[in-house]
Amino acid sequence: MESIKLGKTSCDYLSVDDWINLCAQWIDKGDYHHVVTLNPEMIMLAERDERFRKVLSTAQVRVPDGAGLIWARWYLRSRYWPWIPSLIAFLWQSVERVTGVDAVEALAKLCWKKEETIFFLGGDSKTTTELANALMKKYDGLTVATSPDHSFDAFGPNHILEDINKRKPAVLLAAYGAPKQTIWLENQRDKLPSVRVSVGVGGAFDILSENLPRAPKILRAINMEWLWRLYLEPARGPRIWQAVVKFPLLIREQKNNNLKRIQNHF
Repeated sequence: MESIKLGKTSCDYLSVDDWINLCAQWIDKGDYHHVVTLNPEMIMLAERDERFRKVLSTAQVRVPDGAGLIWARWYLRSRYWPWIPSLIAFLWQSVERVTGVDAVEALAKLCWKKEETIFFLGGDSKTTTELANALMKKYDGLTVATSPDHSFDAFGPNHILEDINKRKPAVLLAAYGAPKQTIWLENQRDKLPSVRVSVGVGGAFDILSENLPRAPKILRAINMEWLWRLYLEPARGPRIWQAVVKFPLLIREQKNNNLKRIQNHF
């Protein structure tokens, strides 16, 4: 695992297989571990929100979800690529991310192997129930628990916490969206004794149940899934602006500052 500072926070780069192996170790270890599926929007929010930045820093690991984080590592390492050409060239680079969709599928399989319960929190209850049934059919013997429809409460609500503790899941997947799910999972660190791996999965339940169609393969191949999200949800425009414009500018400034420090050193 390689940790790289991006703005005021950091991202932990590792493959999906290495991440799953880490989660397997955590399940056996028995303590609470919070995984953040990090994207450029969240990094930009952390730049201006100290409370959120602190929450990110206390998580055990911040894995790269957004493709922009893969570009950022590549660009920061590069000695020769200028900023704009690097962004254009990145359209043809294959990337490996740890997405919310990856987390649902991989952790369900891991819980099946270890005979542990996995809990789906948030999202539409009909959607999560259908997804749970599909996974239990795929992995015979897997136990998936889902939460009823409820309003978000950063410290609860109490009946949801009670239900989670009653079901005793080893893995908890929260789909409140960022930053809500990140804050919620960190707030519950001492309230859910059975949970050993907690992950924010954003809209993964909707994508896996096909309520929210995935981007066409061509857009995924050129790392432009954000364009599909903008098409489906135009109201996300300001957030996407942060991710595809402000974030690359932040990384360019960081690289320039790094180069200046090196030059001044000599």
